[in-house]
Amino acid sequence: MRFLLPVALAVALLTGSGAAHAYKAIGAGTDACETWTADRRQPLGSGALQDEQWVLGFLSGIGYEGEEVIDPLMGLDAQAVWAWVDDYCQAHPLEKIAAAAEAFSYEHPR
Repeated sequence: MRFLLPVALAVALLTGSGAAHAYKAIGAGTDACETWTADRRQPLGSGALQDEQWVLGFLSGIGYEGEEVIDPLMGLDAQAVWAWVDDYCQAHPLEKIAAAAEAFSYEHPR
């Protein structure tokens, strides 16, 4: 059973469907990208730390469940992820932070 989720996720990512997966996001990921951008302008604030850690946790979870097939953080550091999300959120201020993390995972499947 544990094998089926990574396979399904791999198929979805590799087919490039880009369709949103059904899951319930809670926490900082439900905030709008404009919140990410505002929080990141004040990096010493707890808002930026919360947002950044939510994204890293989300992407780490994909890598964990994807086992060796999918790992969006492979070869990257946190600064690279945050810079990518900065650019995404600048271009899509009304999207959710979770949508930015999803888009990152589609562009970095391995």
